[in-house]
Amino acid sequence: MLDLIEERALKAKLTAKDKKVLDYLLQNKETYCCFETSGEIAQKLKVSPSCVVRLSAKLGFESFSQLKRVMQEELCKNRAGVKIPYEKIGQYENLTDEQRIAAIRQNVIANIQRDQQIETSRLIEGANLLFNAKRIFVVGHRCVAGFAQSFGVMLSCIRPHVQVVNGALPMVDTLSDLNEKDVLVAIAFERYSSPTVFAVKMAKEAHAKVIAMTDSYVSPIAQGAAVTLVSSTENFSFYNSYASLEMNIEILVGLLSARNKKQNEERLKKMEQYLSENGEY
Repeated sequence: MLDLIEERALKAKLTAKDKKVLDYLLQNKETYCCFETSGEIAQKLKVSPSCVVRLSAKLGFESFSQLKRVMQEELCKNRAGVKIPYEKIGQYENLTDEQRIAAIRQNVIANIQRDQQIETSRLIEGANLLFNAKRIFVVGHRCVAGFAQSFGVMLSCIRPHVQVVNGALPMVDTLSDLNEKDVLVAIAFERYSSPTVFAVKMAKEAHAKVIAMTDSYVSPIAQGAAVTLVSSTENFSFYNSYASLEMNIEILVGLLSARNKKQNEERLKKMEQYLSENGEY
C-alpha cells in the first residue's frame, strides 16, 4: 500500500512543504507517525495542519484519516512476521566478536536516537498520570519482569502505593479491586505476554488508566491505553534490546520526582535512615 502512496506522489504536483510532510511520513513509516494527528505532525515539521491535510487530498485520499489508515494497515502487515529467538541467531552468525560488539553498540544507539523523536507530550502526560494516581500497579513478565521490578522500586522511592505484579502474588487477586483512580503500567513487547494483556483488560474494565510501554501502537496492550510509549527493540542477537525502554523509564521517574520534590526528599531521607541501619541497598 505504501507503494501506492509513492506512486501517487510521483504523479502529484507537490510543493516543497508537501514533500517535507511526505518525506517525514515515509521515513518514519515503521515507527509511530501513522498514529499522529495532523496537528502533531505540523508542529514537528513547522508547517500548518492544513498543509498536512492538503497532502492527503493531493495523493487522492478523501481525508488525512484515510491516508493514516493505509499506513497503519501496512505497519500491521509488516509486524505480522515475528521472528522467534532461534530464528534471529542466524542474523549475526558470520560476524567476528569485534564486529558483533560494534554492531550491537551501534544498534542500541540507533534505537535510542530513533525513540528520541517520540512526542515529549506523551512522556509528560505519563508522568502526570503517575503523579495523580491513587495507586500504581506495574506489570511485566519474563524478559521484562526485571524492568518492571526496577521501575517499581524507583517509583516507591518517590511516592507511596506502588505495587509490582510479577507472579509473587496471584495477578487476578492483586488487580481485582482496580478502580478509576488507579494507573496500571503495562510493559510488553512482541510476542506479547498473555498475562500482561489480560492485566490491561482488567484495568480497562475497571476504568483504571493504562500506560502502555511497548514496541508498537498496534500492540495489544496499546489499544485504549491513556498513554502509549513506544520503544524500539531491534537487536542483532536473539534477545530484544531494551535500552530505549530503560531510557523512557528513567525519564518518567525523573519527571515524577520533579513534581513531588518535597515529599520525595522527605521520603528518601526516611528510607536512607532505615537502609543505613540494615544495609539493604
